Amino acid sequence: MPYQRIKLKLTPAQQRKALRGAAIRLKAEDIGTGYIVMLHPINYKKIARAKQGVMLELSPGEMIATASFHGMAPPPAADAQGSGIFDSIWSGLKKVGTFVKDSGIGTILADTAAEAATPFIGETGAKLARNVVKGVTGVGLKPKRGKKPTGAGLYL
Repeated sequence: MPYQRIKLKLTPAQQRKALRGAAIRLKAEDIGTGYIVMLHPINYKKIARAKQGVMLELSPGEMIATASFHGMAPPPAADAQGSGIFDSIWSGLKKVGTFVKDSGIGTILADTAAEAATPFIGETGAKLARNVVKGVTGVGLKPKRGKKPTGAGLYL
């Protein structure tokens, strides 16, 4: 997302507050003078519409873009994307679950678990649990057959 340039007069105390992630109060006379700050388009519009002043909260991306504009940090990569550890774990679990379901291993495991649970919860309980697993995960269901593709036009 392209950040937009605007001049803001920030005191050292306001700069420290912004770096801590706190909102800073800008007066109307602070806008348009001072140092160039790179802002997200939403914050830029917010400041551009301010007539008496505005409360501004700078995002980490805005601070990095401003620092790189002034040569204090390397420019961020345009295609930089990231995710946390939990996103990676969840993505891996979804891939494993899809493989288990599509390969048929899940059906075998669910059937085996139902047989193993029969002495403990009874045959009716095991069938009920197996149907719950089938309904929730889709393991053991036949694959859905979609409509046959129909074509239009001339086939040679």
